[in-house]
Amino acid sequence: MRFLKPVNFVFFLVLAHCSNSQQDLSFTDYDQSVVPYKLSEPKNIASLHYDLEEISGLSFFSDSTLLAVQDEKGTLYLIDSEEGKIRKEIKFANSGDYEGVELSEGSIYVVSSSGTLINFTLTDGQAQQVKSVKTKLSGKNDVEGLGAVGARIVMLCKASGEVDNNNVKGKAGYFFNMKSDQLKTDPAFSFRLKELQDFIKDRQHFNKINDFDPSGLAQHPITKDIYIVTADRALLVLSKKFKIRELIKLPRKYYKQPEGICFSPDGTLYIASEGDGARAKLVMIDYLK
Repeated sequence: MRFLKPVNFVFFLVLAHCSNSQQDLSFTDYDQSVVPYKLSEPKNIASLHYDLEEISGLSFFSDSTLLAVQDEKGTLYLIDSEEGKIRKEIKFANSGDYEGVELSEGSIYVVSSSGTLINFTLTDGQAQQVKSVKTKLSGKNDVEGLGAVGARIVMLCKASGEVDNNNVKGKAGYFFNMKSDQLKTDPAFSFRLKELQDFIKDRQHFNKINDFDPSGLAQHPITKDIYIVTADRALLVLSKKFKIRELIKLPRKYYKQPEGICFSPDGTLYIASEGDGARAKLVMIDYLK
């Protein structure tokens, strides 16, 4: 066996340290007063059951329980917020491509990629009063996110932001009126990749973004900012008036393919990532009050 000479070995360690430090800096290249989380220092990481390898949506339910859905089954999963174990499975529909889940005003909403919104209540551990609404969003929009913003539901498009030929360019989110079961076809917000690029262009480390594919949305319970996570490991933070406040790169080490995001009432942040051939992960990050 050959050994490195002492000088060469020290040089190798220095290079490795510099490389790691440079890499770490890109993940911390954001304003922590705007986004009060150490995203590269999670409090807890839980491996999810193999049935949730393709987890696609996340919502807060109770002090120790989160709601989750996955791409292929019309099943609602109640999971432990720390250990990630499945506590209960509740069937609400047939198989489909389900991409988001949200609890709002006592009802549970699940959205499909083709823009169909299903809502129901939980009674005695069963889905009751199940109703399905086909909105004006469709497969061309590829709806991937669903979140409650105030008393309104927002449906988030991963692909085209255009609805009814409204000439929206880039990505967009739309309000759904829960009382009238109607989608408002004027977007709640929209943005192009160039706007995101312009926002970070003067940064030292994370100063270029090639893709932005939104996959989950949640409103912070305290600051009221809107957090949008993407499958390509970015986190966009908007003000409650949907203005860009921060854009962050997420480390692949913890966030392999982020698909779901939610908060507990105290500001604890949860991000779920697909397994992509392995077990999915649920990451918990403390709120820095």
